[in-house]
Amino acid sequence: MREKLILAGLLFGVIFQAQAEENTPDPAAQQPTVEKVPAGGLNSRWGRLFAGNTDTFSASLSFNSGLKEQWITIPNSSESATRKKKLNQTLNLSMQYSPYSFWFANITNRVPITDTSRYTTDFRYSFGYDDWHPNTLSLVYSNDGDNHFWTSGNKRQTWFEQGTVTLAYKFSLPKPIESRLLINDEDALTCQVGYSWVPRYYDLQSNSVKANKNLMLGGCGYTFKQHFFVRATAFWFPDTHQQQPWNGDYSYSFGYASYTPGSLSIQYSNYQGTRFPGHKNGNARFREGTVSLIWFLPL
Repeated sequence: MREKLILAGLLFGVIFQAQAEENTPDPAAQQPTVEKVPAGGLNSRWGRLFAGNTDTFSASLSFNSGLKEQWITIPNSSESATRKKKLNQTLNLSMQYSPYSFWFANITNRVPITDTSRYTTDFRYSFGYDDWHPNTLSLVYSNDGDNHFWTSGNKRQTWFEQGTVTLAYKFSLPKPIESRLLINDEDALTCQVGYSWVPRYYDLQSNSVKANKNLMLGGCGYTFKQHFFVRATAFWFPDTHQQQPWNGDYSYSFGYASYTPGSLSIQYSNYQGTRFPGHKNGNARFREGTVSLIWFLPL
């Protein structure tokens, strides 16, 4: 009888302990989940201006500077312009409106630091749908061309048909591969493939406007410690004659990015004229790139 009571007591203790452990919250499960932001979401030329920011209204003030002097056309009136060799430095005000979900529209107003006038200021704009999470589609129109509020000569304020429409798909690598590449658990590695179409484009060789430029793009970005990032994208032109000297074979950027209002970010980017080894007319030197210091305005 005594042995039975001892055995029953032990059994009751085991059951009580199991129930207590089952009802005890797991400390790891209580830790807040940190959402991973893909690399290069900041000032991406092929997507949302403020990836990682969910505010309806967003804005930033930035200073951009080239690393070497270059020849720049400077309009000095509504009828004339001059050419000058200088560092291309601009002060930029970027504003974005996201009315619903990942739909957005943004505009960046650029004012040169020197030779400042209403004719030398310009703007860039984009709009569309761009979910920066992996395994999502995006459709974005962007125009980084010669857009001016006050035009020189008989030019239009913007050439909408010379903008770029990009359909892209973001995705994560398979977990076994990703786990081997990530340095920290909170790091992010996101890739993208896409297709871009330009309805009208300027062709340097024929000195004329042609129709239907097509290109494919693909690349990946790595975010380290949720803020430091590096990103590279390669481009392929099915019709090689459509690639202009300023159209790169690839682009790359790296820096420190934060997406909270009032924060500062810094990045280096190189987009134009980059060439793979063996491809002629290459000017992919590091000094061809641009350094940007960005301040997210606290709205």
